[in-house]
Amino acid sequence: MKKNVWTKMVGLALALVCIIGLVACGDKGSSNAAGTYTLQTIAIGGMTMDLEQLAETAGVPADELKVTLDLKSDGSFLLDMSALADTMGGATDTNMEGTWKESGSNITLEADGATTTVTLQDGVITMEEEGMSMTFKK
Repeated sequence: MKKNVWTKMVGLALALVCIIGLVACGDKGSSNAAGTYTLQTIAIGGMTMDLEQLAETAGVPADELKVTLDLKSDGSFLLDMSALADTMGGATDTNMEGTWKESGSNITLEADGATTTVTLQDGVITMEEEGMSMTFKK
């Protein structure tokens, strides 16, 4: 059982590294996409966990485990992972800031010179990268 928990925690840590690697580009974002999105699910290595399962694995109440992506109407974004970092020993640099641009159902994020494209459909942002998928809901 402990090995399974550690496997999930390592998977979660790898997912966070991928999130930090996300980036955005561009001008002002659309008011349709602007808003705050909260992490709902994470899938990696054939395993999917929702927020409740993630919180249970981390040993904290789900309402204390919030990872948010705030797409601001001025075209900037903030990915706030501080609550998650607190549960994993207080890692530093848990927030990422950059810019975003919407084009149809795609949103391009740019931060620290890197870019990634995510999809937005029915108020749900889906990020997929290197075998990992995360969903954020408005």
